[in-house]
Amino acid sequence: MVSKYAQIKNDFLSGKIKGCRAYFEDNGYFIEAAYSCIILDKLDKAEELFLKTKDIDIRANWGLFLLQMIKGDIKSFPTYFQIRNFLELDLNILILYCKGNYIEKIIKYADFMAYYNPECYKFIGRVFWANNLISAAKFFLRRAKDKFYQDPELHYLLAYIFYNEKDIEHCKKALNTCLEILPEYNPAKKLLQQITNQQTT
Repeated sequence: MVSKYAQIKNDFLSGKIKGCRAYFEDNGYFIEAAYSCIILDKLDKAEELFLKTKDIDIRANWGLFLLQMIKGDIKSFPTYFQIRNFLELDLNILILYCKGNYIEKIIKYADFMAYYNPECYKFIGRVFWANNLISAAKFFLRRAKDKFYQDPELHYLLAYIFYNEKDIEHCKKALNTCLEILPEYNPAKKLLQQITNQQTT
C-alpha cells in the first residue's frame, strides 16, 4: 500500500501541486513544502521552510542557494555534491511547472556553479535534452564538451540531437568520437547501427 506521503510526493513530481504544500508543511516535510512554495511563487516562505532544516539537511542548504540564484542575490556558495545531486532534479521540476523565468535566472549562474563543479554544464544540457529543449541543450552540452571532451555521454547526447535534426554527417562523427573514447558505449553502438541499417535499405 502506498503511503500518503508517497502519494502526495508523486502528485507533486507529476505536476499536480494542489494540496501538496499544505500536506507537506502540516506533516513536517519542510523541504518538500519549500519546493512547493517555490512553484507557488512564495519565495520568502520557501526560505523560511528551508531555514528550519538547514543545520541537518544538505538539501535545505542547496535550497537556500537555489533561492539566492532565483532572487539574484548570492550570499553563499554550493558544494560539488549539491550541484551533482540536486541541480538537474530541480531544473526538471521547474520545467515541469513551466517556471521559465526561474530557470533563466538559475542558468545565468552556470559559470559560477562550474567553479565548484565543472560538470554543471552537462547537468544543465542533459535536463534540457531530456525535455526536448534542444537549442538550450546544444549550447550547454557543447560547453560541457569543451571541459570534458573525454566524456562519451556528451558526444552521444549531441549525436542524438544531430540525428533528430537529420544532420547525419555530424551525428556519425559524434558517435564515432563517443566510441573511440568508450568502444562499448551501447547507446552509441545502437544508434550507429540504426543509421547504417537506414542507409542500406
